[in-house]
Amino acid sequence: MPPSRPSRPATTLRSVFARQLARVRADPTAEAVTDVGTPRGWLVERGVCDLLEPFVTHLPRDDGDLARYAGLTGDVAAVLLDRLPAVELDDRQNDAPTLGCLLEAAAAHPAEVELHGYLVGPARTDERLTAEGLLVADAPRVDVLPDHGPGCECAQLWAHVQERLGVDDAVRMPDEIRPARLRSRPEERAWSLWWD
Repeated sequence: MPPSRPSRPATTLRSVFARQLARVRADPTAEAVTDVGTPRGWLVERGVCDLLEPFVTHLPRDDGDLARYAGLTGDVAAVLLDRLPAVELDDRQNDAPTLGCLLEAAAAHPAEVELHGYLVGPARTDERLTAEGLLVADAPRVDVLPDHGPGCECAQLWAHVQERLGVDDAVRMPDEIRPARLRSRPEERAWSLWWD
C-alpha cells in the first residue's frame, strides 16, 4: 500500500487574505492604511473573513481579484454592524445604498432580506466589504417587466423596499430587479435588487 499524502489545508477566505496581508507587511514600501484610512488587513484582524466564510461563492484567483458572497443573513449583519469601522459602513457600490443601510435592513428583517456583494482583500489599498444588492422576500405581488416598459410596477416594489425595510439612502433605483430565491428560503419567491 503506497504511503498516504498529507492532506492540504482547505483554502478559505481567511487563508487567502492572510497571505495577502503577510505580503503587504513584508513590503517596506506598502501603504499601512487603506484609501479611506483604515489599517490594512482589517478584514482579517476584525474577523470579517470568518463571518463571511459560509456565504463565499468565489475566492480570489490573484491579488487583483475579488471574493464574492451571497445569502448574507440578519444575524451576521448585526455582528458586522458592531464590528466594522464607521468609515467602512459608508461604503457603497456606485449608486447603491450604503453598506451600513443594507446591513441594518438585513439585521432588522432577518427572515426577509439577504445581501450579496464582494470583498477586496488587503493586497489592494481599496480593501473593503461591499454590498451590491439584496434579495427581498415577503414583497408585494407586482409585475416587473424586463424592459421596465408600460405596466411595469418596479417603482412600487422599490417604494416597498425603501419604506418597509428602511433601504432609503440609495442614490437611485436599482439597475436590475428580477425574480430570485433566497438561500435561506429557496421554496419562496423573492426579488433581487442589484446596482451595477
